[in-house]
Amino acid sequence: MYSAGFDYYRAATLAEAHQLLTAHPGAKLLAGGHSLIPLLKLRLTTAEAVVDIGRVAELRGVSVEGDTIHMGALTTHAEVAISAEVMLRARALADAAGVTGDPQVRNRGTIGGNVAHADPASDLPIALVALKARILASGPGGERAVDAAAFFTGIMSTALGHDEIVTAIVVPCAQRGQGTGRRRPPCT
Repeated sequence: MYSAGFDYYRAATLAEAHQLLTAHPGAKLLAGGHSLIPLLKLRLTTAEAVVDIGRVAELRGVSVEGDTIHMGALTTHAEVAISAEVMLRARALADAAGVTGDPQVRNRGTIGGNVAHADPASDLPIALVALKARILASGPGGERAVDAAAFFTGIMSTALGHDEIVTAIVVPCAQRGQGTGRRRPPCT
């Protein structure tokens, strides 16, 4: 089966993505595509417009910022799984990302797309809740942070507004005495 027709737009920046969402109410965001494309093909969802944010460079990467690990929303599952920072400071997240889907999903699917989709079959949402992560989102009202436990509101349902974009996931670094008992490097 093929999806119903839709207009396709590619955003180069986060600001452009916001402009496109404003110009096309009800548009769907496309990051890695492993959640949206099957839903469109099976006609379980439709969209008059799709805004591709897959090339927005400011939404990529893993870094340690203070006592947290900051992962851009377009960071792939594979990048999270092999990140030295994540493996050392939030091993459960690296492990969950490393077994997400199959190799194609891990290499193309994004952590932001995964949490925005909120599929209960995914391991990442529960790992993020357990690790007390925060989901960062931006929209017309500015930026906000939502605790992972409050972000996931039900099966394939989140606290994300229809005009908001997940921009990053922030995970507190494991503190000494947490986890396996192995000494972890400081976050700074």
